Amino acid sequence: MKKVVDRFRKLMLCSFLTSILDIIVGILFILYTDVSTKICVVVLGAVILVHGLFYIIRYIYDGLGTKFFAIDLIVGVAAIILGLFTIFSPLNALKFMGVYFCGWLLVSGVEKLYYGYKFMKANEDIYPLVTFIGILTVLMGVLVSFNPFKSFMLITRLTGLFLIASGLFDILSSMLFRKRAKVILQIIK
Repeated sequence: MKKVVDRFRKLMLCSFLTSILDIIVGILFILYTDVSTKICVVVLGAVILVHGLFYIIRYIYDGLGTKFFAIDLIVGVAAIILGLFTIFSPLNALKFMGVYFCGWLLVSGVEKLYYGYKFMKANEDIYPLVTFIGILTVLMGVLVSFNPFKSFMLITRLTGLFLIASGLFDILSSMLFRKRAKVILQIIK
């Protein structure tokens, strides 16, 4: 069991690192709004693609996928498709960047809601927080798709802010999962 817990914690550390990538890209989007739209869309697509690949690896890694990370197969495939479409899409105008990012946030939010539901069924103490993070992520997706802040905020800045927030939410989730690895692994047995 100790070996499985250690591997689970390593996965959560890798998840933490992908969240740091989100925060860095978010900061760059906020600081460098003059960068061309094409570059921003390709960078956003690459970030989504990296997440998708990580989800697939996390699903396959050490057999935990079929039990705990089952949704990661769906989320990973969706993120890879969305990431590739974002990178290679002929519709790479600035207004579509929000739509692409909305798709990613919705996929990510559904994943967190799934974990919140699993924890609620198991009476795990962290389910309200995980569910709340999922709801906030979905709400960010909806907000970025409508961009009610058009009058004063560029979509790249809004995407940057929400990338940072999403990265912070993911870090919080990863830290919770890592800290409670033994309890979480007991749930999925």
